[in-house]
Amino acid sequence: MTSRKKSDLLVLISVVAGDAACIFAGLWLAYVVRFHCGIPLLYGTTPPAPQHYLEFFPFVIVVMLLVYRAFGLYHRHWSLLSRSETLQIAKATIAGKVVIIVFMFAFKNAFLFSRQVGAEFKYSTGVAVLSIPIVTILVVVFRRLFVKFEAWYFRRMGLAKRLICIGTTDQALNVVKSIAARPELCYRIVGLISERPDEERAAIDGIPVLGTLDQAPSLLVEGATDEVILCLPHLDHDTKARIIVQCEKEYIDFRLVPDIYEILASNVEVVTIAGVPLVGLQSLPLDSAWNRLLKRAIDLVGSTVGILVMGVPMLVIALLIKRTSPGPVFYRQVRCGEDGRQFVMLKFRTMVTDAERDTGPVWAEQDDPRKTALGKWLRRYNLDELPQLFNVFMGHMSLVGPRPERPYFIEQFKEFIPRYFSRHHVKSGITGWAQVNGLRQNTSIEERIKHDIYYIENWSLLFDLKILVRTLFTRKHGY
Repeated sequence: MTSRKKSDLLVLISVVAGDAACIFAGLWLAYVVRFHCGIPLLYGTTPPAPQHYLEFFPFVIVVMLLVYRAFGLYHRHWSLLSRSETLQIAKATIAGKVVIIVFMFAFKNAFLFSRQVGAEFKYSTGVAVLSIPIVTILVVVFRRLFVKFEAWYFRRMGLAKRLICIGTTDQALNVVKSIAARPELCYRIVGLISERPDEERAAIDGIPVLGTLDQAPSLLVEGATDEVILCLPHLDHDTKARIIVQCEKEYIDFRLVPDIYEILASNVEVVTIAGVPLVGLQSLPLDSAWNRLLKRAIDLVGSTVGILVMGVPMLVIALLIKRTSPGPVFYRQVRCGEDGRQFVMLKFRTMVTDAERDTGPVWAEQDDPRKTALGKWLRRYNLDELPQLFNVFMGHMSLVGPRPERPYFIEQFKEFIPRYFSRHHVKSGITGWAQVNGLRQNTSIEERIKHDIYYIENWSLLFDLKILVRTLFTRKHGY
């Protein structure tokens, strides 16, 4: 996971914790205002004990956070899109309070926190109503302050998103200056790429000119920038395509000022800056820090359970490998995962030691003579993959995702398979949508990529569960 993605998770956790604190403070202030600021009591002569409310507040906070999530208030990502959350927070707070009030009326005799809600404690409607503006104000203030702190922190830690703009037109300069004037977007302007082949200026209005359009492939290399905005809507489509492919190879986000056809395209996200529409690919489900956090939580739980349940069988397999074949128990192989980062993937060794010493990297074959007798059996039932549960636990992989590939083969595939690098936007998996559909080993690479991209664009927890269940019953085994 990149530093930015880790920071996004930290931001998400901080925002959720801050919202929870604001909701608690708002509920408590509403209780104090309702019962200790001279408002007449409707029932009895003494206000309800505060501990009754304190026991009920955790339930209210959880419900409110879930409603905030449903209203999209935790869909935070690096984007030019910047809209006011105030109205959305107010709507979500009202909706959350309605849910609480409906719950109280629907379950008057239910037991909650060892207390009969209807008989011994009635949650005041006045507290619920008063808490709506108080909670809304506290959450809005907290988020406004947090945005400023976030921008300061990201810049201080060198996490500001580096931006290159292709074009030196007035429109391009307007876009870049508008972005630079909004520090809350956390962008750092790297420079401009000129569309004029004879451009020799070192800077325009204080913004560095890095080179010309024909030099773009050499300028857009990994580590040079995080995002590119193409501000030349009338550029020919072949040149645009080359720039997009280059950005994809280097894991660089791409946006452009569109022509009319691109505005009408369906699979795009349109944002506006300085009155200019910018088009980019739609955000993927796992671009959301919340979704990544959920997936990582499932991976941790699943890998831990898997290691505990399969611990004894794995120990038996390790002893059998050691007894039947000279060499190490585990086969360690470098693979490429999320964002193209390399990691060491673990498998039970199923071949003789140094199987590729004379051949170099090659695909395994069905009747591969390099396999041991035990290795054939392990591959038949996919048991050689079990050690990857440790890769999942350590965060190198996920339970479900595109299968990781070796760098040697990636260098070949990326030259002739469109969108190959799209599969590296998420963590690699022990199993995946391609694998449960029978696409393994020497099956069509193109078809596997199509299935991987479909998974990435349509990810959900239910989709992961479906793949895990199908993995248990798939009849296509490895060799």
